[in-house]
Amino acid sequence: MPGKVREKADNYSELEEEQGGLLTMLITFVVLVAVTALVCTIIWKATHKEPKAELGTVQVPVTPSISETLVSGEEIINSQTGDQEIEIDPINGDATMVFETVDEDVTAKDAAIIRTLPDTEGITTVAGQLRNGQFLKRVGINKETGWSKVIFNGQEGYAISYMLTADKEYKTKAPENPDNRVTTSDGYIVIFRDCEDMVTTDRNVNLRTEPSTAQGGASVSAQISPGLTAKRTGISVDAGWSRVEFNGLVLYVVTSFMQEVRE
Repeated sequence: MPGKVREKADNYSELEEEQGGLLTMLITFVVLVAVTALVCTIIWKATHKEPKAELGTVQVPVTPSISETLVSGEEIINSQTGDQEIEIDPINGDATMVFETVDEDVTAKDAAIIRTLPDTEGITTVAGQLRNGQFLKRVGINKETGWSKVIFNGQEGYAISYMLTADKEYKTKAPENPDNRVTTSDGYIVIFRDCEDMVTTDRNVNLRTEPSTAQGGASVSAQISPGLTAKRTGISVDAGWSRVEFNGLVLYVVTSFMQEVRE
């Protein structure tokens, strides 16, 4: 083979070897990058697991001898993500009310009254109060009437469903109107929803300085008689108390004793 031809062949051979080496290096680099990415992904997933909420149970004491004292849970307007409670005013019933079976721990969105019957008008059915951060077991729910059945101190009790939540991280929200959250002299929380209407009565009814009868006659500030009217500015559906303006005073009256004045 002539010298020039052999020289050119050697050059081509060296070029092919050089190109083959570069290709091998490129393939090796790509493989290393892919393996590194895969390893990083596995490590990230292993170290960034989503935490699982664990619900606890707190024993809630029964409040002895509540008398006529009623306590409301919060009439929540602003809902939190993940809370699926339907916000409807409850329809009163009795022990024959049928519930869909559930099994979950719930807390109060603020303060929820627990009753021995699913009825907001009875003043003798109050069993106690559940506060936000305390948990009890919900064993039944009736979506049509807005009631939940719970286990309270070993006994079946009832609470308004939208006042409860299964969200362990739920934090009580401050009401837009500070006057809508009242703490009574015996330590209960009554939370009102703003309203504006005129009410009257068909009997002589005591108007009190707080939504509670714990102080007896000491909290009676005035009395409204049949034919007289008062402006109602707030109502606590669960507690059964209304806030009214009467003779320039802000007072409280049992809702079931009053009727809305209709034109």
